[in-house]
Amino acid sequence: MADRHDLRRHERQDSDSTVVVMWRDASGNDKFANARALDISDVGLRLQMPEPLRPQSYITLRAEKLGIHGQASVRHCSGRGGKYIIGVEFSAGLRRPRSA
Repeated sequence: MADRHDLRRHERQDSDSTVVVMWRDASGNDKFANARALDISDVGLRLQMPEPLRPQSYITLRAEKLGIHGQASVRHCSGRGGKYIIGVEFSAGLRRPRSA
């Protein structure tokens, strides 16, 4: 069986940048958190966050160091050691600058 990472369409690069994440919780309240980008590709990020996010929900990202500001959709979320690992896919129009 092939390694899951071998099936990815876009190359990922390790990252250790801070990403500000904004979203609405189930009650409609605006929420903010500082997340850590674990890796990045042209079309998405893998984040470590202090709380879970619902798959298929939309979030706003801002990461000055990575040159990213815009929306993304949550593709998956899993708990790991009191933190949450969240995979997000950039929404249409948001792409990582080549210099990041």
